[in-house]
Parts: sequence; C-alpha cells; structure tokens
Amino acid sequence: MGRKPQTALRQFCRCAASLLFVASAASASAFAGPWLCRNPHGTHGFGSGSQVHPPAFRGTGPTVPLRAENDADSAPVDVEHVERSRPVQLWGVLGVAAYLSYGLKKVVPIVTAGMSAMTSPFQWILLAGTLGFFAYVEGYKGFQLSFCPRVVSRAWVVSETFTLSPKNLLKRYGFAYLFSSITLSICSYTLFYELVKRDMDVEGFLSNLGISIPQSKYYGAAALAYALHKAASPIRFPPTLLLTQLLGKLMGKQVSPEDERATRALWHKLFAPAFCIGYFHGTRARVTTSWAVTITIFFVVIAVRHLANPYRAIIDAGVIVGLLWGTVSVLLLYLRSLREGQPPDFDPSLPEDTPYRR
Repeated sequence: MGRKPQTALRQFCRCAASLLFVASAASASAFAGPWLCRNPHGTHGFGSGSQVHPPAFRGTGPTVPLRAENDADSAPVDVEHVERSRPVQLWGVLGVAAYLSYGLKKVVPIVTAGMSAMTSPFQWILLAGTLGFFAYVEGYKGFQLSFCPRVVSRAWVVSETFTLSPKNLLKRYGFAYLFSSITLSICSYTLFYELVKRDMDVEGFLSNLGISIPQSKYYGAAALAYALHKAASPIRFPPTLLLTQLLGKLMGKQVSPEDERATRALWHKLFAPAFCIGYFHGTRARVTTSWAVTITIFFVVIAVRHLANPYRAIIDAGVIVGLLWGTVSVLLLYLRSLREGQPPDFDPSLPEDTPYRR
C-alpha cells in the first residue's frame, strides 16, 4: 500500500523536472534572443507596427521615395529595388511549418493513448496548468515573439535574387562550365534511369511536383528517366555552379566576387528552411543559440520518454499546444508580410560578410 504513493510521487517529481527542463529549452530563444540578437526597432511578432525598413527588406514592388523621420523639408530618398523570389520564400516558410508539423504528428498518438491513464482530478488540473504554461512560454514567448518573426524575416532575406544564368556561365568559364554541366547531367540521367528500371513510381513522383504525364504504353525507361532528369534541374544547378568555379580556378580563370556571392546565396536557397531557422549564415550568437536550443530539445525528448503515463502524455500535450501555436503563427505572420509587402520588423541576425543587401 505504501509503495503506490511513493511511485506516484516519484513520477510527479520526474514530470515536474521534465517540465522545467522543457520550459528552459522552449524559452531559451525567447529570453536569450533579445540579449544576443537585439531587434533594432524593439518590436516583433503580431504586435509590431508598420515601420520603415532598410533597403534589403523592401518588397518586390516599385521604388518608393521616402522622407527622413521628423524632417518634412528633407529631399526624397530613393530606396533600392530588390528582386525577390516568391517560391524561395514559400520553400523556407512552408519547410519550417512542415518541420514543426512533423513533431505534432509524432506526439499526437502518444497523447491520445496516454489520456486513458488520467484517473484523478489532480492529474486533470496538472494537464490544464501544463497546457497554459506551454501556450505562454513556448507558444507565445518562444514562437510568436521570437522564432516565427525571425523565420519570416530570414525568408525574405534569402529570397533575394542574383543574376546567374547558364548562358553567362558559359561565356565566363567556357570549357569548365561545359565539363561540369555535362558530367553532372550524365550522372543525373544514369541515376534516374537505374531508378526507373527498378520500378520507381515515376508518374506519382512527377505528379507531386505538378508535372503530369499522359498515360501511354510507348513511354519507356529512357523517356521517364529524362523527365525526372529535367525535373531535377534546379537541384543540379548549385553543384554544377560550384564545380564550374573550382575547375575555373584550376584553369587560371578569375572568379568574380559577384559570382562567389551568388554561389553562396544559391546554396542558402537550396536549404532555405534551415537558413530561416538560423542553423547557418547568421551571427555567431544566433547560430549558437539555434543549435543549442535544438540539441536541448533533443535531450528533453529522450528524458520525457522515460516518464510513465499519464505524466508523459501531459507534457506531450503541452508540446502539441506549443508546436501548433508555432505552426499557425509562422504561416499567419508570413501571410501578413505578403499583404504588407514587407517582412516583420525583426532583426534577421545576418553575419557581416553576408551577400544580401541590408
């Protein structure tokens, strides 16, 4: 008889410790972020107002003459027009939303199964308190006020377009570009040909990319492999560009700083969701904080797995609230930025050597 209260007390203590640990991970970005990566305007999230942004944060609309604040007699100042790619923005924002949604998918079954172990009013009260705690600390403070505005702000940054076409590469690098392009194309086509020969569902894959192929018995492995090869062209271009520049340097050709910046930006676009989160190409404090929070959450997940139900389900229910809040917030914030034609007023925490205009 005496062991059951002790076991329940032990599980409750573990739950409380895990809750505090999760809270520290969830709020690290919210509390450390303002100190490590200060927002120069002091506003963020859904509560920020519309303010004048630096040139790098203007939308794709026409150049608008602006006047300096509190100086009605000053001359208009032209804001530099920056072209931006909407598909890159969508890739970055929707990739982050999918990343958060994947966590939701993993914990929902655990919570559903664990709710059946709720047997006392105290556990229901603990559940209500946990939901409110996670909604405020992780959802509001962590996601809405810090993580989501940064993601959308960096999505606008990485979407800046750079002029870099195969025609210009051929003119600048000649044989180096031809060799790189042909070599990687042969590798790409051969890979897809082998996949098709091994009964890969090509039509289903292409339909997911929005490419429809009419049904025909005359489509052989070679034709389907070529369709996959062409669909993969955007993925193949960054390594082609990198190999072209490496061969160009070996052949004594000068790689311009503009081409090097464009190459870096192209890789950023390829991994736009990770860029938006801040895993790379940020200030040292920003990158360190992003990785530290992710690693901490990883160890928290391992610790929570050792909790017995219903305490594990209670914590995971709070995680669901936080992740759902973050997913909805990042999507709504991005939609609002599209409506306003500019990103949220939040510092993207870019390094000094960034190729993007600020």
